[in-house]
Amino acid sequence: MGSLDALWTATSGLQAQSAALENISGNVANAQTPAFKQTDTAFADLVTPPQVSETVQWRSVLTNGRQGSIGRDPVNTYMAIGGEGYFTVAAPTGVSSAGQPTFASSVSTFTRRGDFLLKNGYLVNGSGDYLMGAQIDPVTQATSGTLQPLHFDTSTEVPNLGVLQSLSVSSAGRLQGTYSKGQTVDVASLPVATFPGQGFMTQLSGGTFAATAKSGPPQYSNASKVVGNSLEASNVDVADQMTTMIQAQQAYSAGTRVVTAANEMMLTITGLTL
Repeated sequence: MGSLDALWTATSGLQAQSAALENISGNVANAQTPAFKQTDTAFADLVTPPQVSETVQWRSVLTNGRQGSIGRDPVNTYMAIGGEGYFTVAAPTGVSSAGQPTFASSVSTFTRRGDFLLKNGYLVNGSGDYLMGAQIDPVTQATSGTLQPLHFDTSTEVPNLGVLQSLSVSSAGRLQGTYSKGQTVDVASLPVATFPGQGFMTQLSGGTFAATAKSGPPQYSNASKVVGNSLEASNVDVADQMTTMIQAQQAYSAGTRVVTAANEMMLTITGLTL
């Protein structure tokens, strides 16, 4: 390996460690974000004949399969998933003439962030995503066959039940509504989405993920339990991230010294001076 090769190899190492530091900074910044999934950095060497490591490859690795701790919360509409899976959510694409959000019929994303609050009849989390589920008729208990952004009328009186007063999650993982006449009934089911290859999902902003060809389409079931009055914390271990950051800083510093040494060798060879 010549001095030019050493310069090239060291530069690739600096780029890789910069990427690692970028991921670490994002992880630490979101350590308190509900259900945030940290991004790790994986490295691999590129070897050229005769068995000399030339450069380093890096890639970001999702940890969306690693659950954060679940803690209790007094807010009735906060929820978490115990086990694998995701809530299905939708982002509004516009506003109707009546002032209601509109949604693309075929676009949905997935999240474990469950800090949902009732907003204009919809359950919206801290990232602005609208919870989707199968609506249940409060009178007949018939369940809608399709997933849709859940909407609840809090002003119209329902026969024999009265006006919807509040929402909560039942022990069976369903949304329940408590009405003004004192009854509590199911108002929506919350199927949990799982993916055969969840590690291949695409990470979006706000703690959401999108399905890809490699992840496979969502498979819905109630195998993973939706837990009410609960919230999943991020899966970031700050102490571990600090240790990894120190290692990345040391590797970056060593790389800069290699660049300096290679540059000095090249100047010597060419007979140039700074």
